Amino acid sequence: MRKKKLRPSRTPPARYMDATPFTPILEKALSRIPGAYACALVDNQGEAVDYAGLADPFDVKVTAAHLRICLQELEQWGGLGTPRFILIRGAKKSIVTRALADGYALVVLLRRRAGFAASRRAFAAAARALAVEAGWELEDDGPVWYPVEVDADRRGRPKRVGESPVEVLGAVMGLPSRERGFRVRTEAGTELTLVRESRNCWYADEQVEQLTPSTRGGM
Repeated sequence: MRKKKLRPSRTPPARYMDATPFTPILEKALSRIPGAYACALVDNQGEAVDYAGLADPFDVKVTAAHLRICLQELEQWGGLGTPRFILIRGAKKSIVTRALADGYALVVLLRRRAGFAASRRAFAAAARALAVEAGWELEDDGPVWYPVEVDADRRGRPKRVGESPVEVLGAVMGLPSRERGFRVRTEAGTELTLVRESRNCWYADEQVEQLTPSTRGGM
């Protein structure tokens, strides 16, 4: 008899804990990380603070606790310096763990073959949003990227960022094949870089102020 393949449900299971202010941040992270279907935020003891996604809550909680222990053991060993990421790629699924401030960690479960495609920008944006919500000190951990909503034309070139029209100044070269980048200028005169990843997820290297000519006068 052929065994039925186990796949994540398309319907989120009933929650075993109340939603927290972290819940929408975790849900947003899942929507931006290719292949992600569940995640958990755990503290320095491996206890789940919150979670989101399609997997069984108990499985997510146990997985996250184990990966938090792995982070701690690697840090105590010291041979790699301070661990920032753990990426485990398996035959059935992959797991990415991202260390956060104050000993917290974000653990994300991904579908098979998705592990090495995990978006560093999505993880960085999630880490920053979690830090702001929790009141943690923001860490200097590489380039800062902000999730943005972009309206693009038929050629995939950005026309608007949020409600602000933008002018494309040029293309960004040297990005991976599945990404496109543009240098743009807003109506307020701000220049920034926009990068589109898979799932049509856009990021900006600056916080975008929603300014139009009618509002810049300071009403």
